[in-house]
This record gives sequence, structure tokens and C-alpha cells, in this order.
Amino acid sequence: MGDSTTASRPGKGTVFVRSEICKGCSFCVDFCPTDCLSFSTEFNPKGYHFPVLSAPEACTGCDLCGLYCPDFAIYGERWKDIDERKAKGRPQPVPEPAAPAPVKPAWGTLVPTDPRGVLTGLHFMDGDHATCEGAIAAGCRFAAGYPITPSTEVVERFAARIPVVGGLFIQMEDELASSIAVQGAAWGGKKTLSVTSGPGFSLMMEHIGLAAVTETPGVWVNVQRGGPSTGLPTLPGQADMMQAKWGSHGDYEIIALVPNSPQECFDLMIKAFNLSEVYRCPVMFMMDEVVGHMVERVEIPPAERIQVVPRRLTTKPKGEYLPFATTSEDLVPEMTVAGAGHRIHVTGLTHDERGYPAMNAAAQDKMVTRLVRKIRDHADALVDVREHYLDDAEIVVVSYGITSRIAKSAVDDARARGLRVGHLRLRIVWPFPAARIRALCQHAKAFLVPELNMGQVVLEIERVVAGQAKVIGIPHAGGSVHEPDAILKKIIEATQ
Repeated sequence: MGDSTTASRPGKGTVFVRSEICKGCSFCVDFCPTDCLSFSTEFNPKGYHFPVLSAPEACTGCDLCGLYCPDFAIYGERWKDIDERKAKGRPQPVPEPAAPAPVKPAWGTLVPTDPRGVLTGLHFMDGDHATCEGAIAAGCRFAAGYPITPSTEVVERFAARIPVVGGLFIQMEDELASSIAVQGAAWGGKKTLSVTSGPGFSLMMEHIGLAAVTETPGVWVNVQRGGPSTGLPTLPGQADMMQAKWGSHGDYEIIALVPNSPQECFDLMIKAFNLSEVYRCPVMFMMDEVVGHMVERVEIPPAERIQVVPRRLTTKPKGEYLPFATTSEDLVPEMTVAGAGHRIHVTGLTHDERGYPAMNAAAQDKMVTRLVRKIRDHADALVDVREHYLDDAEIVVVSYGITSRIAKSAVDDARARGLRVGHLRLRIVWPFPAARIRALCQHAKAFLVPELNMGQVVLEIERVVAGQAKVIGIPHAGGSVHEPDAILKKIIEATQ
């Protein structure tokens, strides 16, 4: 809506509107201190009137509209700042290293995905929508959810898209119903998705434990927001990282991926579904509100270039199949489809290979040890990190999610000052890349860990480093993101 190239520019600033995502809440119009905004007479694709700059001469670019907008559909900027930014130019980002080759599953083969679910082409979309497209492209055909900010857009899009693909979305009465419905659908033969945030993630924890003990594959998306409790529904946080791993009671292992862009929301969602099939465990997709709502270019490749792991269904005769039987070489059991004729018993109780309750210490030891080992024994294969400047780094900044983008900016600035600083970005946080961290201890004297929480993943780094180097947390309570200068300041302090 604003144009910094216009010769005559009224007012001290302007506003930019993403009309297609506006929900007509009127916060921007109501809180504008100069009354320069009003609603259009047109409707956007969601059926809402959206704001327009009706009095441009009164606009100061104060960005109160952006501050109050719960959907990041509008922001203001001063002409002075726009001109300075253009004169300065955008720094050319250092390209990330090429992604490592995908890990081939321990069994089976990767196959091209169903083309019905793939919107091949270039898109500009937010992370929530890209997550939905990644899930559908990965073969997800059932989702259950309950609306909760800032994750609602994932299932809104799924509900609109899935009928034409050949699947089903159900809005459940609450998050508990959602997190159990997806498990029933998984045993019915579908790849499944559940989506939530904050308080909803807490409610799902009992059923995530059930999925772990019954080895039910599926992906749980948590678009993190500020907490605890209701907290900050429309603002970012990263304080659910430990809950993702330890939230349900008992011993078990999960896998948790953390994207930092809409493109990665698409790409890593496919990986999340593949991993859930390979290891038959709950996979957590730990986004944050900023990544969920930021709009960037997303490239969706042709279906034949998207490789997915099909469910490994047993070929054993009905009388010989044991739903939780494994071998010493393969700790992941084969599945069947409920109703296909095999005898199955699925319970949250400690169980034997038949799935029948086995209430004794020996059965507990056998079952829990296998649940843990099937992930831990493959921890090295599950490492997924991106590295910058680590060959000579004395200071290593470790980050994930939206914080990694700010940390990378601070690291680039530090390198420009001649400081030997590197950046390690985690795309899979659980299982934790302990071996890589230990290797970096050979030349790193300090690890800096910025997070949108009061200190969570930093504790895991302290455990792994075990006193071989300093570990310095850079906490942030959430609601906004770190300033690059705050991270840069800590980098400079660590070099002294």
C-alpha cells in the first residue's frame, strides 16, 4: 500500500497491508492515534473488510497498527526509515550449506508421493499454510484439531484442501479428543496430523504418551506462543521444547523438528511424516508463532521429486502376526490396518508382543528398553543441523527456530568484526546432537544459546559439554524476539 518511490509522499510514514490474511478485528483502526485508517468497502478472500490508508497525510508510520494486529496483516513504517534502508541496501546473506542426503529408512524404499496432494509451483505463503501443504504432500489424509491461536491457520487450510485430495478433517470438541482421534485413524491405515499450541499441547500430553507406548505413528504440530497458561496467544515463544521431550510421564523417546522458515515448514513436514513411519513414534513439529505467521517464498516441487516412506504393513498370515514383535536387528514392529483380519490388541498398559497386558518387571524392562533404543540407537543418523563458520570458531552460537535467523545476523556481524564465531542451527532438537556438540568442544571455548524461554535447550548443552567450555544462555521471556545487538554483545563478552 505504501510506495517509497513516489515523488510526493504525504505524511511522515505509511502502512503496508496484507489484505488477504486480515480477519477484520478492527484493532488497527481502533488504536490508530491519528485516525488515518479505515475499512475498505471490498471483501478479502476470507470474507472480511480490510484496512486501507484513508488519510495518508496523517500517517506517522508509528506501527501501533502492527503492534496490535493479532495476524501480522498490517505494519507501519516511517519514510525516513524506508529511505535509509534502501540507501543502505540489504546485506547479501551467506548461503547455507547444501542439505545432507536424506536418511534412507532402515527398511523399505522411498516412493514418490500421491500427486493429488501436491500444489507444485512457487507460492508466497505463511508458515502455517506451508506446514499444511507439507503434510498433504507427505500423504497425510486425516487431521483432527481444535482451533487455538496461532496454529489455527494450519487446520483451516487443511479443512479447505483435504476434500479435493481424498481425506478428512474433523474439528473436535477439545484437544484431548483431537489427540486420540488421530491415533484411531492411524490404526485405520491413515497418516495423521494434530495441530495445537500452548495450553492445547499440555492437554495432549497423556495421549502423546499413549502414542509412544502403542507405537502409533503421527505428527503433532505445536505453534509455540508465550506462556505459561493462556499467556500470549498471538505472540511468540519457544518455551515448550522440554515439554516436547518430557511432557508425558514415563520413559519413552520422540523426535522433534524445528523449522525456521515457511520453506522449511513445507520441507521438514515431509521429513517429519517419513520419520514417524520409519520409527513408529510420535514426531513433534515445534514451530513458533513468528515462523507460523511470516510470509515468504515457498517452492513446492513436482510430486515425483517428493519421496515419502509408505507404511510398512505386515505380509505375515493372520495367524502368525504379532503386532509388537521385533528382532534384534530391527526394533520397529510391522503394522497392520485395524479390520484387515489380523488379531490386534492395542493398550496403554505394559504389554507383550501380542499387545496383551503383561504386568511384571521383566515385560516392562523389555518394552521400555526397546522403545528407547529404537530412537537412541539411531541418534547419529537423526542429526540434522546447519553449520556456519565452525571450522575455526572459538565461540559457537547454538540456536533454533526464529531465533536462529536473528542469531545468524549477529554471527555475520561478529565475523565482519574479525571475531572467530560460528553458528550451529538445530533442525532436529530431539534426539539431541550430542556427538556434534562434543566434537566442537575440541576448539570452542564458549557456547552461546539464545532462546525464547528462560533456559531450556541450554541445559542440554551444559550436560553435553560437561565443563569443557563455558555455556552462556541468552534467555528471553517471549512476546517478541531477541535484538541482534543483544546476541552480538554476548558474543563480544565471550571473546574477552
